[in-house]
Amino acid sequence: MSHTLLRSAPKQFLDCASWKESISSAFVPLDVSALHPGRFRSSVADDELAWLRVSELHTSAQRVSRSRLQANQSESAGYKVTLQLSGRSEIRQASRRALLAPGEWGVYDTTRPYEVDVDDNAHFLVMQVPGRQVEAWEPHMQNAVARVFSARQGCGRMAMDLLRVALGEHAHLSESAARDAANAVMQMMGLDISERAGGRADQEQAGLRQAQLRRVQQHILENLHDPELSPAMAAAALRVSRRYLYNLFAQASTTPADFILSARLERCRDMLCDAAQAARQIGDIAFRYGFSDAARFSHAFRHRYGVSPSEYRRRAAENATGR
Repeated sequence: MSHTLLRSAPKQFLDCASWKESISSAFVPLDVSALHPGRFRSSVADDELAWLRVSELHTSAQRVSRSRLQANQSESAGYKVTLQLSGRSEIRQASRRALLAPGEWGVYDTTRPYEVDVDDNAHFLVMQVPGRQVEAWEPHMQNAVARVFSARQGCGRMAMDLLRVALGEHAHLSESAARDAANAVMQMMGLDISERAGGRADQEQAGLRQAQLRRVQQHILENLHDPELSPAMAAAALRVSRRYLYNLFAQASTTPADFILSARLERCRDMLCDAAQAARQIGDIAFRYGFSDAARFSHAFRHRYGVSPSEYRRRAAENATGR
Protein backbone atom coordinates (compact mmCIF):
# COMPACT_ATOMS: atom_id res chain seq x y z
CA MET A 1 0.00 0.00 0.00
CA SER A 2 1.47 3.39 -1.00
CA HIS A 3 0.68 7.05 -0.53
CA THR A 4 -1.67 6.84 -3.51
CA LEU A 5 -4.18 5.38 -1.08
CA LEU A 6 -4.93 8.95 0.03
CA ARG A 7 -5.87 11.81 -2.26
CA SER A 8 -3.51 14.40 -0.80
CA ALA A 9 0.17 14.56 -1.69
CA PRO A 10 2.50 13.58 1.14
CA LYS A 11 4.49 16.24 2.97
CA GLN A 12 8.18 15.40 3.35
CA PHE A 13 10.24 16.20 6.45
CA LEU A 14 14.01 15.98 6.85
CA ASP A 15 14.33 17.21 10.43
CA CYS A 16 12.69 16.08 13.65
CA ALA A 17 11.73 19.57 14.87
CA SER A 18 9.53 20.43 11.90
CA TRP A 19 8.10 16.91 11.94
CA LYS A 20 7.15 17.30 15.59
CA GLU A 21 5.45 20.60 14.84
CA SER A 22 3.51 19.09 11.95
CA ILE A 23 2.20 15.97 13.68
CA SER A 24 1.44 17.88 16.88
CA SER A 25 -0.75 20.17 14.79
CA ALA A 26 -2.33 17.30 12.84
CA PHE A 27 -2.96 15.03 15.82
CA VAL A 28 -2.48 16.18 19.42
CA PRO A 29 0.52 17.88 21.09
CA LEU A 30 3.36 15.35 21.14
CA ASP A 31 7.06 14.99 21.85
CA VAL A 32 9.24 13.34 19.21
CA SER A 33 12.82 12.08 19.39
CA ALA A 34 14.69 10.65 16.40
CA LEU A 35 16.82 7.55 16.86
CA HIS A 36 19.19 8.74 14.08
CA PRO A 37 18.76 12.54 13.76
CA GLY A 38 21.35 12.81 10.99
CA ARG A 39 19.33 10.67 8.60
CA PHE A 40 15.83 11.59 9.67
CA ARG A 41 13.19 11.04 6.97
CA SER A 42 9.43 11.11 7.48
CA SER A 43 6.35 11.95 5.45
CA VAL A 44 2.63 12.25 6.06
CA ALA A 45 -0.45 12.46 3.87
CA ASP A 46 -3.87 13.35 5.30
CA ASP A 47 -7.43 12.62 4.25
CA GLU A 48 -10.90 12.61 5.77
CA LEU A 49 -13.74 10.15 5.44
CA ALA A 50 -16.62 12.20 6.86
CA TRP A 51 -15.79 12.55 10.58
CA LEU A 52 -12.90 10.03 10.41
CA ARG A 53 -9.53 11.67 9.84
CA VAL A 54 -6.90 9.36 8.35
CA SER A 55 -3.16 9.95 7.98
CA GLU A 56 -0.66 7.79 6.13
CA LEU A 57 2.90 7.95 7.39
CA HIS A 58 6.34 6.74 6.31
CA THR A 59 8.91 7.28 9.04
CA SER A 60 12.46 6.64 10.09
CA ALA A 61 13.10 5.26 13.59
CA GLN A 62 11.68 7.52 16.30
CA ARG A 63 9.82 7.71 19.58
CA VAL A 64 6.57 9.65 19.83
CA SER A 65 5.23 10.36 23.31
CA ARG A 66 2.39 12.20 24.97
CA SER A 67 3.17 13.37 28.48
CA ARG A 68 0.76 13.42 31.38
CA LEU A 69 0.72 17.22 31.23
CA GLN A 70 -0.15 17.16 27.53
CA ALA A 71 -2.82 14.50 28.09
CA ASN A 72 -4.38 16.44 30.95
CA GLN A 73 -4.85 19.40 28.62
CA SER A 74 -7.04 17.38 26.25
CA GLU A 75 -10.15 19.32 25.32
CA SER A 76 -12.22 16.24 24.48
CA ALA A 77 -12.07 12.46 24.59
CA GLY A 78 -10.47 10.77 21.63
CA TYR A 79 -8.60 7.72 20.42
CA LYS A 80 -5.98 7.02 17.79
CA VAL A 81 -5.89 3.78 15.83
CA THR A 82 -2.67 2.66 14.13
CA LEU A 83 -2.80 0.13 11.28
CA GLN A 84 0.68 -1.21 10.56
CA LEU A 85 1.40 -1.67 6.84
CA SER A 86 5.15 -2.39 6.96
CA GLY A 87 7.85 -2.23 9.59
CA ARG A 88 6.96 -2.39 13.27
CA SER A 89 5.59 -0.08 15.94
CA GLU A 90 5.23 -0.54 19.68
CA ILE A 91 2.45 1.20 21.59
CA ARG A 92 2.84 1.57 25.36
CA GLN A 93 -0.04 2.72 27.53
CA ALA A 94 -1.73 1.69 30.78
CA SER A 95 1.25 -0.52 31.75
CA ARG A 96 0.77 -2.58 28.58
CA ARG A 97 2.75 -2.99 25.35
CA ALA A 98 1.44 -3.77 21.89
CA LEU A 99 4.07 -4.67 19.28
CA LEU A 100 2.40 -4.19 15.90
CA ALA A 101 3.60 -6.16 12.88
CA PRO A 102 2.26 -5.60 9.34
CA GLY A 103 -1.43 -6.50 9.19
CA GLU A 104 -2.07 -5.63 12.84
CA TRP A 105 -3.65 -2.62 14.50
CA GLY A 106 -3.81 -1.08 17.93
CA VAL A 107 -5.63 1.70 19.72
CA TYR A 108 -4.56 4.27 22.31
CA ASP A 109 -6.31 6.96 24.34
CA THR A 110 -5.18 10.54 23.67
CA THR A 111 -6.43 11.71 27.08
CA ARG A 112 -3.82 9.54 28.80
CA PRO A 113 -0.02 9.41 28.51
CA TYR A 114 1.44 7.04 25.92
CA GLU A 115 4.59 6.23 23.97
CA VAL A 116 4.97 4.84 20.46
CA ASP A 117 8.30 3.52 19.19
CA VAL A 118 8.56 3.23 15.41
CA ASP A 119 11.15 1.25 13.43
CA ASP A 120 13.08 2.52 10.44
CA ASN A 121 11.10 2.42 7.18
CA ALA A 122 7.80 2.02 9.02
CA HIS A 123 4.62 2.59 7.02
CA PHE A 124 1.27 2.87 8.76
CA LEU A 125 -2.12 4.53 8.87
CA VAL A 126 -3.31 6.55 11.84
CA MET A 127 -7.02 7.17 12.37
CA GLN A 128 -8.28 9.84 14.75
CA VAL A 129 -11.53 8.76 16.36
CA PRO A 130 -13.61 11.22 18.44
CA GLY A 131 -14.71 9.81 21.78
CA ARG A 132 -18.39 10.21 20.89
CA GLN A 133 -17.95 7.68 18.09
CA VAL A 134 -17.03 4.87 20.50
CA GLU A 135 -19.67 5.43 23.19
CA ALA A 136 -21.21 2.02 22.47
CA TRP A 137 -17.89 0.32 23.25
CA GLU A 138 -16.67 2.67 25.97
CA PRO A 139 -16.88 -0.05 28.69
CA HIS A 140 -14.23 -2.00 26.73
CA MET A 141 -12.04 0.82 25.45
CA GLN A 142 -9.71 1.12 28.43
CA ASN A 143 -9.05 -2.61 28.24
CA ALA A 144 -8.45 -2.31 24.49
CA VAL A 145 -5.64 0.25 24.58
CA ALA A 146 -2.14 -1.05 23.85
CA ARG A 147 -3.37 -4.44 22.69
CA VAL A 148 -2.79 -6.11 19.34
CA PHE A 149 -5.74 -6.64 16.99
CA SER A 150 -5.55 -8.45 13.66
CA ALA A 151 -6.43 -6.83 10.34
CA ARG A 152 -5.99 -10.18 8.58
CA GLN A 153 -9.18 -11.86 9.75
CA GLY A 154 -12.60 -11.34 11.26
CA CYS A 155 -14.06 -7.95 12.04
CA GLY A 156 -10.63 -6.31 11.98
CA ARG A 157 -10.06 -7.35 8.38
CA MET A 158 -13.55 -6.24 7.37
CA ALA A 159 -12.96 -2.84 8.97
CA MET A 160 -9.59 -2.24 7.33
CA ASP A 161 -10.64 -3.57 3.92
CA LEU A 162 -13.67 -1.29 3.97
CA LEU A 163 -11.50 1.64 5.01
CA ARG A 164 -9.09 1.03 2.13
CA VAL A 165 -11.90 0.76 -0.43
CA ALA A 166 -13.74 3.80 0.94
CA LEU A 167 -10.59 5.93 0.82
CA GLY A 168 -9.90 4.82 -2.74
CA GLU A 169 -13.46 5.64 -3.81
CA HIS A 170 -13.80 8.78 -1.72
CA ALA A 171 -14.01 11.06 -4.74
CA HIS A 172 -17.08 9.16 -5.92
CA LEU A 173 -18.89 9.07 -2.56
CA SER A 174 -21.57 11.50 -1.49
CA GLU A 175 -21.27 13.14 1.91
CA SER A 176 -23.85 10.79 3.41
CA ALA A 177 -22.21 7.74 1.81
CA ALA A 178 -18.81 8.77 3.21
CA ARG A 179 -20.36 9.18 6.65
CA ASP A 180 -22.02 5.76 6.41
CA ALA A 181 -18.71 4.22 5.35
CA ALA A 182 -16.89 5.80 8.30
CA ASN A 183 -19.61 4.57 10.65
CA ALA A 184 -19.36 1.07 9.19
CA VAL A 185 -15.58 1.01 9.65
CA MET A 186 -16.02 2.02 13.27
CA GLN A 187 -18.80 -0.52 13.74
CA MET A 188 -16.51 -3.35 12.60
CA MET A 189 -13.64 -2.11 14.75
CA GLY A 190 -15.97 -1.76 17.72
CA LEU A 191 -17.19 -5.33 17.31
CA ASP A 192 -13.60 -6.56 17.29
CA ILE A 193 -12.84 -4.51 20.39
CA SER A 194 -15.94 -5.64 22.29
CA GLU A 195 -15.44 -9.31 21.39
CA ARG A 196 -11.74 -9.52 22.16
CA ALA A 197 -10.95 -6.79 24.68
CA GLY A 198 -14.35 -7.25 26.32
CA GLY A 199 -13.61 -10.94 26.81
CA ARG A 200 -10.26 -10.07 28.36
CA ALA A 201 -11.92 -7.54 30.61
CA ASP A 202 -14.41 -10.16 31.80
CA GLN A 203 -11.56 -12.59 32.52
CA GLU A 204 -9.55 -9.95 34.35
CA GLN A 205 -12.56 -8.89 36.40
CA ALA A 206 -13.31 -12.52 37.27
CA GLY A 207 -9.70 -12.98 38.40
CA LEU A 208 -9.90 -9.80 40.48
CA ARG A 209 -13.11 -10.96 42.16
CA GLN A 210 -11.56 -14.34 42.94
CA ALA A 211 -8.55 -12.65 44.51
CA GLN A 212 -10.79 -10.36 46.55
CA LEU A 213 -12.87 -13.33 47.70
CA ARG A 214 -9.76 -15.19 48.84
CA ARG A 215 -8.57 -12.09 50.67
CA VAL A 216 -11.80 -11.58 52.58
CA GLN A 217 -12.02 -15.30 53.37
CA GLN A 218 -8.51 -15.15 54.81
CA HIS A 219 -9.46 -12.09 56.86
CA ILE A 220 -12.45 -13.95 58.26
CA LEU A 221 -10.40 -17.06 59.11
CA GLU A 222 -7.86 -14.93 60.95
CA ASN A 223 -10.57 -13.26 63.03
CA LEU A 224 -12.90 -16.13 63.94
CA HIS A 225 -12.04 -15.57 67.61
CA ASP A 226 -13.74 -12.17 67.55
CA PRO A 227 -17.41 -12.52 68.58
CA GLU A 228 -18.11 -9.20 66.84
CA LEU A 229 -16.95 -10.54 63.47
CA SER A 230 -19.70 -9.93 60.93
CA PRO A 231 -20.24 -9.33 57.20
CA ALA A 232 -20.29 -5.59 57.89
CA MET A 233 -16.90 -5.77 59.64
CA ALA A 234 -15.43 -7.84 56.82
CA ALA A 235 -16.73 -5.38 54.22
CA ALA A 236 -15.24 -2.47 56.14
CA ALA A 237 -11.87 -4.22 56.43
CA LEU A 238 -11.82 -4.79 52.66
CA ARG A 239 -13.19 -1.29 51.98
CA VAL A 240 -16.06 -2.57 49.88
CA SER A 241 -19.81 -2.28 50.25
CA ARG A 242 -21.84 -5.02 51.90
CA ARG A 243 -23.63 -5.53 48.61
CA TYR A 244 -20.34 -6.11 46.79
CA LEU A 245 -19.23 -8.48 49.56
CA TYR A 246 -22.38 -10.56 49.15
CA ASN A 247 -21.81 -10.63 45.38
CA LEU A 248 -18.29 -11.96 45.97
CA PHE A 249 -19.54 -14.80 48.14
CA ALA A 250 -22.31 -15.58 45.67
CA GLN A 251 -19.52 -16.80 43.36
CA ALA A 252 -18.90 -19.56 45.91
CA SER A 253 -22.65 -20.23 46.30
CA THR A 254 -22.73 -19.01 49.89
CA THR A 255 -23.10 -15.83 51.93
CA PRO A 256 -20.60 -14.08 54.21
CA ALA A 257 -22.61 -15.03 57.30
CA ASP A 258 -22.78 -18.69 56.26
CA PHE A 259 -19.04 -18.72 55.56
CA ILE A 260 -18.30 -17.28 59.01
CA LEU A 261 -20.57 -19.81 60.72
CA SER A 262 -19.20 -22.75 58.71
CA ALA A 263 -15.60 -21.77 59.40
CA ARG A 264 -16.28 -21.47 63.14
CA LEU A 265 -18.04 -24.82 63.26
CA GLU A 266 -15.23 -26.52 61.34
CA ARG A 267 -12.59 -25.15 63.71
CA CYS A 268 -14.64 -26.28 66.72
CA ARG A 269 -15.17 -29.71 65.17
CA ASP A 270 -11.43 -30.10 64.54
CA MET A 271 -10.66 -29.24 68.16
CA LEU A 272 -13.31 -31.68 69.43
CA CYS A 273 -11.55 -34.41 67.45
CA ASP A 274 -8.12 -33.48 68.84
CA ALA A 275 -7.10 -35.83 71.66
CA ALA A 276 -4.74 -33.16 72.98
CA GLN A 277 -7.80 -30.98 73.66
CA ALA A 278 -9.84 -33.69 75.39
CA ALA A 279 -9.75 -31.90 78.75
CA ARG A 280 -10.89 -28.58 77.33
CA GLN A 281 -14.51 -27.67 78.06
CA ILE A 282 -16.80 -27.59 75.02
CA GLY A 283 -17.94 -24.10 76.01
CA ASP A 284 -14.33 -22.90 76.00
CA ILE A 285 -13.85 -24.27 72.50
CA ALA A 286 -16.98 -22.50 71.31
CA PHE A 287 -15.92 -19.22 72.88
CA ARG A 288 -12.43 -19.53 71.40
CA TYR A 289 -13.92 -19.39 67.91
CA GLY A 290 -16.31 -16.54 68.45
CA PHE A 291 -19.48 -18.18 69.74
CA SER A 292 -20.75 -16.06 72.61
CA ASP A 293 -23.72 -18.29 73.42
CA ALA A 294 -23.23 -21.99 74.25
CA ALA A 295 -26.83 -22.91 73.44
CA ARG A 296 -26.61 -21.28 70.01
CA PHE A 297 -23.34 -23.10 69.34
CA SER A 298 -24.83 -26.44 70.32
CA HIS A 299 -27.89 -25.86 68.13
CA ALA A 300 -25.79 -24.81 65.12
CA PHE A 301 -23.40 -27.73 65.59
CA ARG A 302 -26.22 -30.28 65.79
CA HIS A 303 -27.86 -28.78 62.71
CA ARG A 304 -24.59 -29.06 60.74
CA TYR A 305 -23.27 -32.44 61.93
CA GLY A 306 -26.41 -34.23 63.11
CA VAL A 307 -25.28 -34.77 66.70
CA SER A 308 -24.44 -32.63 69.73
CA PRO A 309 -20.86 -31.43 70.27
CA SER A 310 -20.40 -33.78 73.22
CA GLU A 311 -21.64 -36.79 71.23
CA TYR A 312 -19.39 -35.84 68.31
CA ARG A 313 -16.39 -35.70 70.67
CA ARG A 314 -17.28 -39.07 72.21
CA ARG A 315 -17.55 -40.78 68.82
CA ALA A 316 -14.30 -39.22 67.64
CA ALA A 317 -12.53 -40.55 70.74
CA GLU A 318 -13.97 -44.04 70.20
CA ASN A 319 -12.88 -44.06 66.56
CA ALA A 320 -9.38 -42.96 67.59
CA THR A 321 -9.03 -45.86 70.06
CA GLY A 322 -10.56 -48.37 67.65
CA ARG A 323 -13.52 -49.15 69.87
